[in-house]
Amino acid sequence: MATDYLYMDFLLDYKEYFKVKDACTEEEVSEIEEKLRVKFPRSYREVYLILGKWYGFSLIDENSYKFPAYEEMRKGAEKIISSGKVDFTLDENIFIIGCFMQNGIFHFFKLDEGDDPPVYQYEEGDEEYVLTAESYSSFVQQLSWYEGYLLLKEDRDAGK
Repeated sequence: MATDYLYMDFLLDYKEYFKVKDACTEEEVSEIEEKLRVKFPRSYREVYLILGKWYGFSLIDENSYKFPAYEEMRKGAEKIISSGKVDFTLDENIFIIGCFMQNGIFHFFKLDEGDDPPVYQYEEGDEEYVLTAESYSSFVQQLSWYEGYLLLKEDRDAGK
């Protein structure tokens, strides 16, 4: 039975174009969730099912961490927060999806904000975090590697 993708089906063409073979099974994603003691939003889970754990973890261009360094990435985000005067903490509802230590920036979503949650960014020195995208799926579509792929696809399609 084919998997139905509600949010990230736009990545299927990317996967085919670049011949990505590392898709996760439902069981593998469940194992990652179990280890982290979280339940991923469906859109985030779909990235793992389509592109695999290496891509899923490192989707953000500027991520200082590689799979499976979830805990280390969270500690990096905590370090960025601790150096500023921000009035929020990384509770268990906040899931870090990328952390760029060199620039003091991290991205996250809240686990209780639905299957395609908004994505937020915090930058070292700011007083609060900001909304980066209304949904995780739209966030992925804004990433430079995906926009670059769309240009390649446009060139390919124009050459037909």
